[in-house]
Amino acid sequence: MTSLLNLKLEFEKTKKQGMWLLVLALWLFQHAYLSFCMKRNLDILSQGWLLLLYNMPLLNAIILPVFYAVLASKLIDCEHKENTWKLLETLQSKTGIFLSKALTGLCYILLFSGMQLVSIFVIGSSFHFVGSPDFGAYMLYSVQTILISFILYLIQLILSFTFSNQAVSLCIGLAGGMAGLFIMFLPRSILYEIIPWGLFGANMFVAMDWDPVTRDMNFYYDAPLNGAFFWVFLWICCLLIIGWFLFQKRPVEGFSFHVKTLKQNASKQICKLHVPMEFAKLKGSPIWIAFIILPLISAFIGTFNYLGNIAILEDLWYSLWSQHTIFLCYFFMPALLGVYCSYLWRLEHTGTNWNQLLVHISPWKLVRNKLLCAAFILGLSLLWITALFLLCGKIAGFTSAAPSEIPEWIVCGFLGGLCICCIQLFFSLVIRSFAIPIAMALMGSIASLALTSLGFWNILPYSIFSVGMRANNPLFELDYGTFGTSCICICGLFYVLSVLYLKYTDVRTQE
Repeated sequence: MTSLLNLKLEFEKTKKQGMWLLVLALWLFQHAYLSFCMKRNLDILSQGWLLLLYNMPLLNAIILPVFYAVLASKLIDCEHKENTWKLLETLQSKTGIFLSKALTGLCYILLFSGMQLVSIFVIGSSFHFVGSPDFGAYMLYSVQTILISFILYLIQLILSFTFSNQAVSLCIGLAGGMAGLFIMFLPRSILYEIIPWGLFGANMFVAMDWDPVTRDMNFYYDAPLNGAFFWVFLWICCLLIIGWFLFQKRPVEGFSFHVKTLKQNASKQICKLHVPMEFAKLKGSPIWIAFIILPLISAFIGTFNYLGNIAILEDLWYSLWSQHTIFLCYFFMPALLGVYCSYLWRLEHTGTNWNQLLVHISPWKLVRNKLLCAAFILGLSLLWITALFLLCGKIAGFTSAAPSEIPEWIVCGFLGGLCICCIQLFFSLVIRSFAIPIAMALMGSIASLALTSLGFWNILPYSIFSVGMRANNPLFELDYGTFGTSCICICGLFYVLSVLYLKYTDVRTQE
């Protein structure tokens, strides 16, 4: 009975935080993306049921690590912000706190997994797949998804509890998601199992044969890796024990990022409201972890994939560039910029700092300073990506000169990245949650794949960035007039919207 009351308490705390809407938005996004994929593969709908079983783990590996990082952050960050850990201890045992938060996440996982099954059968019926679905296979897929999702959620729950600064857990979730996605393109090995984000690939039981000449695809059942289920249950048991131990032993008054500290920092810096203060907020920030690791993972796996497919990838530097950037630009760089932008607004959204801040600086200057800081970080990221690309080219044995188009790619990528920074700064300003704007960035970046393939890349900031970087095709001839106009319009629009929001909206402070 007590456990049910604790669980009810967790749901009460998140009632007005939009978690159900986040689950619904993710489900609708996945449903729309899968429907789009089916429309692009009408010639193989005779294998539609197997095609879904092949595509779903890939899509899960991209989206779900970040989604569960957001979910765990939302359930834990309310305690960090309000400093209510001690109060909770007077109402619940430490074991009860941990179990109620774990079970709350599991309820959301069960809900989303059930909605996924509904989506699969609706898509199959809408596109008139040949034959009947293999219900046993889809139930197995659903069980696997629930268990692996619970593993990723527990990892993020432990990280969000251990580090009161939620940027740490979200950056690790991003890096883990990218590693898990790239692992799925490597030969199957124990690496799939010992890295929890790779478990989606380890448990896949549908494989594909692809003929590079005819481009014909054939899907068939294949056994998951030996020991895959063992590793799943081992991870769950270990994480439950680790989480219980940390919740039992860690002193809840020992967190290093309190509201009190934030207020003191704001008071000390209130007379220095210019760009250097924005950079001071990033000093010692965990976002540098993602800044270094994500491009490094992309470079390593991209180079490995290039070396394993030299017979197909014949354009040397250009092929290597596409391998380095396609996943980074389409999936993870926009989310990483979302982390940067959310972090830049986090201090203002805490305590009563808005009341102090807007007295000393105009909205125009405040938004400008945030954008300049985000642009600086974006520039550093692109230079780091370029340096890794050139280094990996030499490691791959290229003797020819690097492409002369690199400066153009970087400049266009920078301009496209500014569009992402502007829209993410607006989202992070309007939405006080640290995590939700990051999930929106990930969904926007995946939606950009569909728009780019349809030729409407100039509509969405995330697709403008990837096209500017030539992530999809290094030899793509960019229409600079359309590109420049789109960048100016999007940056100008969301810059003005941010300023107007600050001018004419009564900005809510932390209650």
